Amino acid sequence: MLVLGGEEPPCATPCPCCVILAPDAEESLSSLLRDVLGDMGIALRASGVEARPDVVLALVQGGESVSRVLRLAGNVAGHAPVIVLLPFDDERLRRSVLSQGARGCYALGTPLEELKGLLREVVVAAPRPRGQGGVLDAPGMQGERGRHEDGA
Repeated sequence: MLVLGGEEPPCATPCPCCVILAPDAEESLSSLLRDVLGDMGIALRASGVEARPDVVLALVQGGESVSRVLRLAGNVAGHAPVIVLLPFDDERLRRSVLSQGARGCYALGTPLEELKGLLREVVVAAPRPRGQGGVLDAPGMQGERGRHEDGA
């Protein structure tokens, strides 16, 4: 399982932290996720550091990998929400993922605003035990929901 991150110090910034679990992720997907998180003011970091992340993004390849990926994501996340990245939009797979404890799903290839909306919902709802400011104060989180300047 490839774990992306490590560019940021472990939650040393006042913004929320995210860990991405992505087996066999293409570099283009990895880069896109880094850009989305960076634009939203969410720090990307490696798993395995002492402090838990505020959210975990976990990529599944299909129905057979859901349980394994969610189990690993749960170990990394602790009480943080897990958003599962689906390889395609499939309602049966989405229901399966949600029934196994994921907080939300994002199907690759759908508008990025859906992923950003999920991240806003779960990170805003996440408790801030480290005394950090709210995510809505972070860069890229101002303005009306659904409106964006970058065309993403």
